[in-house]
Amino acid sequence: MYCQHCGTQNEEDAKFCANCGKPVKVKKRIGWMMPVAVSSLIVLLLSVAGIGYFVEWDYGRLLHLSDKEPVKPIETAAGEKEQPIQPVVIPPSQPKQQKVSSEKLTKEKTEVIKESLPRVFTIFTGESQGSGFLYKKGGYVVTNAHVVAGYTDVVLRNSDGKDFAGKVIGISDRYDVALIQSDAFSQLQPLAMESAETSIGTEVIAIGSPQGFENSASIGYLTGLNRDMEMNFVYEKIYQIDAQIDQGSSGGPLLDAKTGRVIGINSLLYKENNFFGFSIPMHSVIGLVDQWAASPMSSNAVASLFGVYENYAGYDYEGDIAYDDEYSDFYEGEEESYEQDEYEDDYDYEFDHEGDAYPVDGQFNEQSLTAFMTMFRQEYEASLQAGESVFIMDYLKPDAPIAAEFQKFIQEVAADGRHYEFYSDTISRIAIYEGQALVTMDLSYSITDVQSEQNFIEKSKTYTVIIDEGIYYQISNVVDN
Repeated sequence: MYCQHCGTQNEEDAKFCANCGKPVKVKKRIGWMMPVAVSSLIVLLLSVAGIGYFVEWDYGRLLHLSDKEPVKPIETAAGEKEQPIQPVVIPPSQPKQQKVSSEKLTKEKTEVIKESLPRVFTIFTGESQGSGFLYKKGGYVVTNAHVVAGYTDVVLRNSDGKDFAGKVIGISDRYDVALIQSDAFSQLQPLAMESAETSIGTEVIAIGSPQGFENSASIGYLTGLNRDMEMNFVYEKIYQIDAQIDQGSSGGPLLDAKTGRVIGINSLLYKENNFFGFSIPMHSVIGLVDQWAASPMSSNAVASLFGVYENYAGYDYEGDIAYDDEYSDFYEGEEESYEQDEYEDDYDYEFDHEGDAYPVDGQFNEQSLTAFMTMFRQEYEASLQAGESVFIMDYLKPDAPIAAEFQKFIQEVAADGRHYEFYSDTISRIAIYEGQALVTMDLSYSITDVQSEQNFIEKSKTYTVIIDEGIYYQISNVVDN
C-alpha cells in the first residue's frame, strides 16, 4: 500500500507510513462491493421472476392474472366452472373383461311366428294342397314329397294371399322330402335351420295350412324322439310332437319356440285322436336338400319318379297294415280334396293332373292341349307379376323367335312398372293339323301404368303348338287375331 503523503510503499496492513510516520488511509472498497450488491439484487429479481414464470407456466391455463381484477376461474365452453385439477391416480392393471353380446338369445313366441309367416307357404298342385317353407336364399322351398309327387310345376301362396309359380327341382321316392324353386322369393331371407338333434321337452311351434286354414300356428312340445316307421316313405328317427297339425300341414316347418330355428318338417298325424303327430328332423335331410339345390333334377326326372301318379291318391297300404290302422300322412285328406275338386275351381283347371298336359301317345289331343294352354297362361301371369320369364321357358320352343320375344316383353313390363290383371282366358277353338295345332284363346285383362291409369283390353290370340320329340307340347308362335 502506498502512502498518500510521501508515496512510500508500506506493508499491506500498515497503519502508519514507514518514511514520514503519517497515518496511512485505507480506501473503502466501494467499487467492488457495489457490483456484488447489484448482482445479488439482480439474482433476487431474476429468482422472483423465475418463480412467477413457473407459476404462470404451470397454472396459467387455470388462472387469469390482472392488475385491476382479482383472479377468477376460467369459464368452460358449457358455462360451468372447471373443477380444480385433481391428482391422477393410475390404478393397477386389471384383466380385460370379455364383451358380452346384448343380442337376445331367445325370442317371444309371437315374435317367432310374426317373423316366420312370410317365409311359410301354402302349396297347390291343382288337386291338392300342403305347406312348405323357405329353406335357402335363392327361392328354395322345402316340403314333403307326398305333397308334390308327380308334379313339376306348382303354385306357392304367401302369407299375404298372393300366388306365385314354383318348380319342383328335387324329390325322393324313399324319403318324404322335396325341394321347390321359385324366383319370386329369391331375395327373401330364409328361415334359420337347426343342424343338430333337438332335445325332448323343447317347446315348439308348427306353422302351415291345416284343412286349408292358411297361416295357422300351433304351440306344443317335442314329446318323443327316434320314432321309426315306413309308409310308402321311410321315416327314420323322427320327432313326436303334440302341437296340433292336420291335413294340409304337410311340409310345414316345426320351429323351436325360443330360437325360431326350423327343427323339423311336419309330415305325419296320429289318426286315432289327432292329439300328436310326427316331424322329420331337419338335420337329417339337410345334405339331401343341399344336393338338389346345387344340382337340380330335370323336369323329366321329377315327373317320371312317380310314374304311377294316376294311382297316387289310392296308394296301396296293404304292406303297412299296422300303420294304416293307426296313422295318416295326410293322403286321406288329400284324396277327399281330389274327389271334391275344391281346388280345381280356384285355378280353373279342366284336367285331373299334369300328366294330362302331355300328348297322348305322341299325338295331339284336345283335352291335353287345353290343360297345357291353361297351365301356360297361369305361368305367364306369374312371370309378368314377378318380372321373370323363367316360369314360361319350358312351354316355349327354345329356338323359335317367340321365345326371345316373350323374354324381351316381360323385361320391358318389369322396367316400365306396368301391372297386368287377367280376368278370363277362354279357349274358343282348337284346330289340329299334321305336325301342329292352333289354339285360339279369348283374353280379358287390364293394364295399369306407373301413373295409375288403367286400360281394359279384350282380344284373342292364336297359339301354334308343336310336339317336341313326341313327348312335350311347345309353343312355336303366337299371333293377335
